[in-house]
Amino acid sequence: MVEENQQVANSRLSWMGPTAHRSPLNVDAIERYCYYVQVSPKAPLPPIAATGDLVQITGLSKDTMYDWADMGLLPAPEVLSDGRRGIKSRWPIEALERARFVMARRAELLTLAEIRVLVIEKWGPPTPEDIARREAARELRRPKRLRSQRQR
Repeated sequence: MVEENQQVANSRLSWMGPTAHRSPLNVDAIERYCYYVQVSPKAPLPPIAATGDLVQITGLSKDTMYDWADMGLLPAPEVLSDGRRGIKSRWPIEALERARFVMARRAELLTLAEIRVLVIEKWGPPTPEDIARREAARELRRPKRLRSQRQR
């Protein structure tokens, strides 16, 4: 019975050619891992992240992210408007690292002004491109309203 099953398996694999014996089903765990790495290489991280991605990863609110960007703690996002679905922000991937840095310093009970000095020491002052993106973001964003001004 075992020989019959083996013959059936071989006949099914024969159409695959000489690489049939390299099937992930016929190799041990290490070879299976090597096969996986060769077949599905990891794509590099995109150079940008959406606001929703950063909010989901860091647990911060959108308003906090934009406020920190206005203060210079995070790099300014590139703000786009497609005309139909509102405003979209694309953050440099560096914003994730900076947000984690700021959150860690907040956990150490540092003020935002103290953290801004540390951010400038670590990443340098804002570049002219960053300042231009920050100004463009301010122009496109809705003005903040107090809770008392919001409609219910």
